[in-house]
Amino acid sequence: MQIKLTLISSIILTSLVAGCSEPDSLIKDNATTDSSQEQQKASEQLINAPVDLSMFADGAIVGDVETVECTLSGGTETSCYRITIAGAPADPDSSPEGPYCPPTIESSVEEGGTWIDGEGTVYQVDGAFIKNLSTLYKDKKWQMYDINTGEVIVIDGAKGCEVAGDPRPIPGFNNFCLSCSLEDLEGGIQKTVLIPKVPVPLTEPNAINGRSNTGIALNGVLFGPPAPLDMILSSYTLGVLDDCGAHANPHEGYHYHSANGCSEIGIQEDGHSAMIGYALDGYAIYAKTDKDSIESEGLDACGGETDPIRGYHYHASALGTNQIFGCFMGETGYFEEKKGDQRGGRKVPLVIIKGHHKSNTLTA
Repeated sequence: MQIKLTLISSIILTSLVAGCSEPDSLIKDNATTDSSQEQQKASEQLINAPVDLSMFADGAIVGDVETVECTLSGGTETSCYRITIAGAPADPDSSPEGPYCPPTIESSVEEGGTWIDGEGTVYQVDGAFIKNLSTLYKDKKWQMYDINTGEVIVIDGAKGCEVAGDPRPIPGFNNFCLSCSLEDLEGGIQKTVLIPKVPVPLTEPNAINGRSNTGIALNGVLFGPPAPLDMILSSYTLGVLDDCGAHANPHEGYHYHSANGCSEIGIQEDGHSAMIGYALDGYAIYAKTDKDSIESEGLDACGGETDPIRGYHYHASALGTNQIFGCFMGETGYFEEKKGDQRGGRKVPLVIIKGHHKSNTLTA
């Protein structure tokens, strides 16, 4: 009798356990749902402060700002600000443009701009830097100056802008310093951007890829993508940046590749670092808190954090890292493209050697 009861109890217990178990597929579905809910919860924790147009400097925005309906990168339909920026710093005293290439290998730091390695090092492009390029890059092919006169080989003016517009190597042309100034671009190139009035957070951050601009500075200058450093260096050229971390080309105009202390216009009353602009997803960008270090504590992978006053916002990446901030935490708006505003096909005449023009034409 005891054996039968034990057997019956075992059968009942097995049935109860089977009845409480779930198929593997259902367990996986539940795990996926839990993960999605966690991501959704994380995005909901972001405080999405609206874009504040009053933060822009006088002269940074051209014409009226419009509110328009737009579709963001993730498919969300929302309201965007349609903003046209001047394409030149509205605060030239605190965010001066240039200089770029030093004239000779004896030139001082004040006569040249900057260069970066993408890993946190910023070089001052003075004459000594140009002279020592072969040592820096451990390659004797670097020779960017005339050994007889000490003059740096520079392509500037309209030609410099034309070459700067396409960083691909040019067969037969190398060892020159590129300079394209705002004056060469007749004061700058205006750009129109659609940015969500209120950011729409992503469940996962989105990497910054390609050559698309990433936002706008409060002084009316573009925030560019990471510069193609390897491509530039492969042709033994330098697209020198100025002390603000910017340079120009005829497609995008004058644009920043790093935040070097310029456009720090949005002063915060509580002592927080100054606001410098807005990312393409509508989140504000502030200056780097600790400018003497490469890494910043307490920030997420995109360089962002949340506080009760500013909501979620980015902090600029360290100097020399070849980026304004790390990645997008929100769905992005977009820049309007004008007809004919395309990269590619160009004619490249000249390199200046010993004061003479060496001509060549290349359609790329």
